[in-house]
Amino acid sequence: MSVSSTARRIGATVLAAGAIVSAAALPATAADRGHDRQPRVEISRVQADAPGRDDRSNRSLNGEWVEIRNTTRRPVNLRGWTLRDSDGNRYRFNDTRIGGRATIRIHTG
Repeated sequence: MSVSSTARRIGATVLAAGAIVSAAALPATAADRGHDRQPRVEISRVQADAPGRDDRSNRSLNGEWVEIRNTTRRPVNLRGWTLRDSDGNRYRFNDTRIGGRATIRIHTG
């Protein structure tokens, strides 16, 4: 079974995003102790390979996604955050908000 280039890109995106989200989530440890008020955001789920045939259509690409979850009760603005992979593909958030305890999904397509 071969891994599609899109799946590799999503996998790389998850790794890169994990590093970005982890760096952004570091202050959350202090927040849990009451020293900082920054909310915690994490990658909660990944669908790196769409079910069915990979034909590079939007339908196929939209079957590949990364979920980002806000684990606190406070909303978070992701403006300036970026998901990127080793191939140079990237998704930059503009004025995107995640509500408290909410999850958003970023699709490849």
